[in-house]
Amino acid sequence: MKKLLMLPILLGCALAFAAPDSCDPEIHNYSGWMERHNSKLKFIQQYSSEIQIAFFGDSITHFFEDTGKTVWNQYFNGTPYRALNCGYGGDLTQHVLWRMLNGELDGYHAKALVLMIGTNNAGANTVYREPQGDTVLGIKKCVELMQEKQPDAVVILCSISPRGTDKNDGYRKRNDVVNKELEKFCDGKKVIWCDWGPQMLEPDETLPVEMCSTDYLHPTVKGYKIWVKNLLPLFASIIDPKDPSSCLVPSIKTEREWWDAIAAARGDVSDKNVAFLGDSFLEGFYSVAPDARKDLLGDKSELNLTFQGDLLQNVLWRAKNGELNGFAADDLIVCAGNANTNRTPVEVAAGITTLVEAAKDKQKKAKILLTPILPMGREKDSALRKWAEETNELLRGIEKDGVKIVDPASVLLDEAGNLPEKYSADGVSLTKEGYEAWGALLKSNL
Repeated sequence: MKKLLMLPILLGCALAFAAPDSCDPEIHNYSGWMERHNSKLKFIQQYSSEIQIAFFGDSITHFFEDTGKTVWNQYFNGTPYRALNCGYGGDLTQHVLWRMLNGELDGYHAKALVLMIGTNNAGANTVYREPQGDTVLGIKKCVELMQEKQPDAVVILCSISPRGTDKNDGYRKRNDVVNKELEKFCDGKKVIWCDWGPQMLEPDETLPVEMCSTDYLHPTVKGYKIWVKNLLPLFASIIDPKDPSSCLVPSIKTEREWWDAIAAARGDVSDKNVAFLGDSFLEGFYSVAPDARKDLLGDKSELNLTFQGDLLQNVLWRAKNGELNGFAADDLIVCAGNANTNRTPVEVAAGITTLVEAAKDKQKKAKILLTPILPMGREKDSALRKWAEETNELLRGIEKDGVKIVDPASVLLDEAGNLPEKYSADGVSLTKEGYEAWGALLKSNL
């Protein structure tokens, strides 16, 4: 992990021999706080051998058990992951530190630790009592304690989510300064940056009520879905999936929602101009950027065969088990394998090749537009980018007999080969602008 350099004086972080309050572990005097702590220790004791992920934070994390309950139950209640929720309403960094030192990081071996904390440090203190630099130091100490107590886990450090109605909100401004500093000590390996909050904002940076409750602080279900959507590819790259080890082996999922989507697709047997077959990244044309999809299609009819959270194995199973039957498409847009980052480029390229062959067999008249692995990783020399490029290099020979590779790297990367923030807020998933660029490229190839 990169060591945090001395924070700029503009942060107002006074250098002193004593640690700031943000770094001093402290019990919270909130009613029910200690009872919640004790219940989490019991949860750890009960599921010690199953816990793969632990979330730490304040009420925003806590409310995964309330507002975001359906999202939590879908992903973190044992299938596909068993997660521990150590979010407490009202907590500041010092309260998280106390909990970490008193059992909440003990007795289990997580593969991923998620941390989002700091908005209450601003809310409870004036900038003079706690400068932004002190908040950064408190969060940094939380990360260091995570690494000390769970050395084998990868820490996913999340940006403090946006609060306030617009960019002029005082708390928003303070948290933005903190977020810019936090990203600097994420190395992309043992400490990964997840900047999901900007995806909740409108282009003018206002925070809409459909993303956040009327207090302009706590996410709605839609907000929680965006957070989880950003986390899932990271979890997939860190935690071994329960699917068969080979990307070539088709694999089913157990979620009812998955089967409902399959049934709906099988029931639509009318011929389509365009069909989309793929994973969360391609599904973003429906959830993140529907206008980009509409512009891509024009007056063409479509069929949605995408599904959030699918690994390459799952897409392959769907392709071979009915989803490509009963209709004929003119163009089939395929994109899968982006979440299989724990597999080698050879394995993923072989799996994608098998998927394309299955698609050609089922949709004999369709032109297949294959989007290979997207250019993940902010910088051109990042580990994720190298993995994607090595995989895509192995796919070059697939472009024949009605198959065309449409690589969005040609429109998403800048001249230096870096992935701009306007196209990807976290270096993994795409923003609305990213989908617009990708969609325009696809449209030119239809």
